[in-house]
Amino acid sequence: MSLSSRWLTLRAHWRAEFAVYTAEDRDSAETRARHLHTITRLTPLMAVANVLNGALVAVAYQGAVALSHRLLWLAVLALCCGVASRGSWLRRHGRARASVKAVRRQVQGAVVLALLWGWVAVMWFPLGGPDQRLLLAALVVGMMCGGAFAMAAVPQAALAYMVVLTVAAEVALQRVGGATMAQLQGLLALYLLVLAGCVLNTARVFTARLVSEREAARQGQLVGLLLRDFEENAADLLWEVGPSGQFTHVAPRLAQAMGRTVAQLQAMTLLQALTERQPDRPLADGSAASALSGHLAALRSALTHGRAFRDLVVPVAVVGAGAGAGAGAGARWWSLTAKPLADEAGRHAGWRGVIADVTEAREAHRRLAFLAHFDSLTGLANRVQLRERLGQALSRPDAGPRSALVCLDVDHFKRINDTLGHAGGDAVLVTVAQRLRGCLREADMAARLGGDEFALVIADLPPGPAGDDELRGLARRLVATLCQPCTVEGQQVPLGVSLGIALAPEPGGALDEWMANADLALYAAKEGGRGRFELFVPRLGDRHRRRLALEQGLRSALVNGEMQLHWQPRVALDGWRIEGAEALLRWQHPELGAVGPAEFIGVAEDSGLITEIGTWVLMQACEAAMTLPERLVVSVNVSAAQLQRADFARIVDGALARSGLSPQRLELEITESLFIDGATAALGHLHALRARGVQVALDDFGTGYSSLAYLRRFPFDTLKIDRAFVRELMSRHDARAIVRTIIDLARTLGMHTLAEGVEEPAQLAVLREAGCHAIQGYLVARPMPLQALRQLLANWTDQSAPAAVLAPEGQPAPDRTVALRRLASDAF
Repeated sequence: MSLSSRWLTLRAHWRAEFAVYTAEDRDSAETRARHLHTITRLTPLMAVANVLNGALVAVAYQGAVALSHRLLWLAVLALCCGVASRGSWLRRHGRARASVKAVRRQVQGAVVLALLWGWVAVMWFPLGGPDQRLLLAALVVGMMCGGAFAMAAVPQAALAYMVVLTVAAEVALQRVGGATMAQLQGLLALYLLVLAGCVLNTARVFTARLVSEREAARQGQLVGLLLRDFEENAADLLWEVGPSGQFTHVAPRLAQAMGRTVAQLQAMTLLQALTERQPDRPLADGSAASALSGHLAALRSALTHGRAFRDLVVPVAVVGAGAGAGAGAGARWWSLTAKPLADEAGRHAGWRGVIADVTEAREAHRRLAFLAHFDSLTGLANRVQLRERLGQALSRPDAGPRSALVCLDVDHFKRINDTLGHAGGDAVLVTVAQRLRGCLREADMAARLGGDEFALVIADLPPGPAGDDELRGLARRLVATLCQPCTVEGQQVPLGVSLGIALAPEPGGALDEWMANADLALYAAKEGGRGRFELFVPRLGDRHRRRLALEQGLRSALVNGEMQLHWQPRVALDGWRIEGAEALLRWQHPELGAVGPAEFIGVAEDSGLITEIGTWVLMQACEAAMTLPERLVVSVNVSAAQLQRADFARIVDGALARSGLSPQRLELEITESLFIDGATAALGHLHALRARGVQVALDDFGTGYSSLAYLRRFPFDTLKIDRAFVRELMSRHDARAIVRTIIDLARTLGMHTLAEGVEEPAQLAVLREAGCHAIQGYLVARPMPLQALRQLLANWTDQSAPAAVLAPEGQPAPDRTVALRRLASDAF
């Protein structure tokens, strides 16, 4: 490091060291005032010492120095000390702040005093004898040391004073000369360095102490301000008690809440005040007044043993505004936190703490505890509490009363919600909950599982048939009571419920198994017509397990090649020719064997697999159709879920393009459920496909939700008469009337008709007489593999038709044909 760099570093350090003496800010001015006040208090003593020392020197140098010179010097010294003393007297009370000029005046005064003594040393030291020199040297060194420490609070003044005296002393020693004097000169310089270091360190410590005192004072003021603000505005209350527990500090709001004045409360102990304010009625959380005194036990123990405590909650009857902004009068909960106090000798001096109103927090906790075990809408137990109760029932001894679980839900609740809105639906659920309470005994429990699902735990059922009869009687009462209409917003709302009942399994059984059994019984009640109850029997579990096996098997059936198409031809009555064939899906399960479509199609729809399966059927049917004569139309059943897909038309186009099948040879069969599952979305697909030449047939017409309006909007080519009407053609007059109406309606709308399930020649004769265009059923052929269909087509002739079809109009017919025609005529 160069010399200039060292000088700059030293200069910066010097400025930082003495910044408090040169800065103009308020804190520095206050610190300077404290420094100067320290010197001012010592100024009179220093003045007296200087005058006495000056008189001693003047007397000692009698004969060596002229009397006039001595008197003149002594007078000047006394005058300077007098001026300094007068200034210190005027500033004896101290000032709040001191300017930089005041520090400079102090430095100037120190220099003047040092020059007076330095002049004596330079001018008189060589003139005196050994004794006189020794006296003057001792006085000068003493004055250096005493003045340095007296003025250490202003290090500039002390350093200036020491430097001037030291330079003067060095000159005086130099004037005398000699080896001894040279050594004294070195010691004097070393002495100056030591004194300078002491002065700087003393000044630094003194400044640091003043800064700490100022910060401590500020912190004290801030703490006092915060405490006052805390007592006046904060949610909590401050309190302080002595060793005996008597109040030593009382916040006005605490006295107001206690219904006492501050003076009255200060004459009481904390425990006395809290005991006096114990509520005499149950609190919001249901705590009895007789049990509330127990809350003070922990507080009394802590105060007795002199230990700190935290969050000790006690009940109080608040008179006015309690501990907490906005806390009203009445029964409240206070939380007390405090720590012990100690005096200067370390003896216990009491406690200081705060009081917080935790009533709202306890209410919120109580509310959360309620929500954890009860339904917020109906007030019934929730699923958590239900499982706890069922677990207790399962842990019962082998012998003794039995328990049963009843699962129920409101029939068609979605329709109620859609009609009345959610508020109306909630009102219905509340009504159901109230009726459930009215039907149950005290030992039973009702719970809401969510939505419109409820559960009942029926306890203490007698063993054997008596218990079964009691359970069935309760179920009948529940159905009769819950199925009564209710009034919501002045509107009569019909109610219906379905119940599933399961007795508790054997001890050690699984809780989830019990709940699953009740659910299975509930599903069976719904399938049986709703508005009824069903008891769980093992066969319901077998059906459920079979359904799960079917669902799992469906997910891999296509990949494993378990699915195949069978074909059932349809025959046009005009000429008895095969005009098409319907593709029917068959499934050979590796474990369950042959599974009919009536069983697995519903599972596929519920599990969401129907779209994938339907796409596969469409692809396979189009490819198979390319191996059949071109005059044949292939029919493929399409579910409502497929038609609602945005890409359904593209899937059909892809199947046609991949197989090369003409659109005119493909017919899509839809069911009447489409009209409630998504008619608007499907309409666009059907119109688009119809424009390409694809034919559309309405399957199972007459048994679902179709209407004339839908028949006008949808582009159907064919109406398929449901087999239920065909089966009753020969036994019910209304069935024959319905069939005739369907055929006439189709003829009016320009649609073909096809009758399903034709099994007898008599049915054929009636349909032909009514004007039906085509039939399909066992009378023609059963569903068959593709190869069998090809063989049937190869061997088919119009001579294979029944006699009722072969006999031309106006010509004699065999006796059987005459009888069939007479039967057909009688039918209509």
